[in-house]
Amino acid sequence: MSETTSQNTSGSLNLLNLFLFGLPTLIGILWIMGVPMQLGIAVLDGNYLAFLIAFALAASFIYWPYGKSAGLIDYALAIVGAAVWLLCAYNYEAWLLSQHERGVFKVTSAIVAIFLLCEGVRKTAGNGMAGVVLASLLYGLFGHNAPGIFEGAQNDPDQLFVYLYTDGSAVLGFIIMVAGTLILGFLVLGQVMQASGATTFFSDIATAAIGKRRGGPAKVSVVGSSLMGTVSGATVANIMSTGMVSIPLMKRNGFKGSMAAGIEAVASNGSQLAPPVMGATAFIIAEYLELPYPTIVAAAIIPAIVYYLFLFCQIDFYARVNGMEGLKDDEVPNMAEVLKAGWIFILPLAVLIFYLFVLAFNPAKSALYATLSLLILALVKFRKMPTFAMLYDLIVQLGKPFTMLVMICAGAGVIIGVINMSGLGFSLALALSDVGAAYGLFVMLLLTAFISIILGMGMPTSAVYIIVAMLLAPSIADMGVPLIAAHFFVFYFGLASFLTPPVAIASYAAASLAKADLKETSIAGLKLGLSAFIIPFYFIYNPEILMIGTWQEIAISGLILALAGVLLARALTFFGSAGEKTNLYGIIDLVACLVVGTSTLWLGKGSVFIYAIVLIGVIAIYAGNHNLKFEQQN
Repeated sequence: MSETTSQNTSGSLNLLNLFLFGLPTLIGILWIMGVPMQLGIAVLDGNYLAFLIAFALAASFIYWPYGKSAGLIDYALAIVGAAVWLLCAYNYEAWLLSQHERGVFKVTSAIVAIFLLCEGVRKTAGNGMAGVVLASLLYGLFGHNAPGIFEGAQNDPDQLFVYLYTDGSAVLGFIIMVAGTLILGFLVLGQVMQASGATTFFSDIATAAIGKRRGGPAKVSVVGSSLMGTVSGATVANIMSTGMVSIPLMKRNGFKGSMAAGIEAVASNGSQLAPPVMGATAFIIAEYLELPYPTIVAAAIIPAIVYYLFLFCQIDFYARVNGMEGLKDDEVPNMAEVLKAGWIFILPLAVLIFYLFVLAFNPAKSALYATLSLLILALVKFRKMPTFAMLYDLIVQLGKPFTMLVMICAGAGVIIGVINMSGLGFSLALALSDVGAAYGLFVMLLLTAFISIILGMGMPTSAVYIIVAMLLAPSIADMGVPLIAAHFFVFYFGLASFLTPPVAIASYAAASLAKADLKETSIAGLKLGLSAFIIPFYFIYNPEILMIGTWQEIAISGLILALAGVLLARALTFFGSAGEKTNLYGIIDLVACLVVGTSTLWLGKGSVFIYAIVLIGVIAIYAGNHNLKFEQQN
């Protein structure tokens, strides 16, 4: 009897999973492909987005329950939460056109919807994000009593809640639209690729290419994680997938546990910088700036290359100093066999790039076409239809991260709505402009970086970007900085918070796999990922590396940054070594790094002497390699 009951319960949960995760995904795919419009069905953006929130909110109560498993209160809140947002979806057009009419029923629904949304954000995204959303709500209600520049416009409670609930500039705004279109499309592609073995393929191809080189396992981790960035821009997901293989390999090769974990954390964190996918934030940047997504991808190429070059060089120098070798022949797969087994993962990426950059299709549609090509190729290669169990696992694995993203973006919509209603954004922008005028751009950048890192310690990168971009990025742009550079600055420092103690999420996730000390791992992650803190300042003063300017200016700026990165990586290696004269060599490299890296500031970008500085940088790198060999021999 108990076995039958267990089977019935399991079957019910399976149906619930398909309903809460599968239905929104299916509706989202149909929406991306424009099916309602083709069928002549009039559906507004708000109708679709409120529908997504209803399902995501219900899932947040059921799959992130108060106890070990969902109970009566969890299901009750899930039903109420879904009901009030489905009510909004059904009445969206009428309520949008009659916001001045605020009856008891509409206001009550709005208050319940917003507060349950805050709780859903807390469950899925954590206390940090929920705290900021709740603080913004309180500010929207009582901000008119705040002192000085923080004084906001006075809003009646019913007016504020109805606005947040029904207006296209608040919760149901462009941020949640990015989640329901662009991010969903790439989540589908990424999940299908991972479910079909892309993680193993990328790891194997990296191992076959560079596994035999000095410090091979660590270099494989870097290359494998950057390749995974073409599929999934999620830091912790990358760590848990590639790190389970790469971290034990690094430890067997002689790397300390904390160093191995730090390498994996920094490599996986960079997946959000690696084109062409780059994680959720890149899509939000494109929508916010109203730029084509390929423009954002192009701007990210050089900084991403330098980020990984800096990490790669530190690994190589560390391995050289410690006399490490690469993997043995029997540990390295044959490249031809790897490509033969996994060629189906390369063609969908080619399809994605073709639709994105050649045909200039919508990114979400491009991702779905790439997914379709992968499914067709898989059928041709394996001659086997996917089973129901495979499809079920795919839907569940896709549903949970999508639920989290919808809740994060909906919570960010509350913050944006309050900023719009209160005028806080204008007041802070004005105050920061005064700071910039009084103390200069550099001080404003330091302040912005500090705020981004502090906020990022408790929130996802996308949420940090949305808040700081709304409040601070316009002030940076007002100082003469290109708008895309200002937004990338915020993006990078939101990402850097994943490596910054005391809440270094990426380092702690990797440390758990490596069974390494958390403090040592976070320090190693800071050192290995130092470029993430430096590159943003560089592209503020040298926006050419974001593909702004002539090809000559772009090439020179990129080369200078790369040379400075290699010199800094070697300097850090010397400072971390125990041999004689290492500090002296480190100081020499650090000085050379500063001279090369800042040359455009004190020489001017058009100076012919820049070429001499580039030559000095190349000579310094070549000459200093002897000192690393000297340390190994002694």
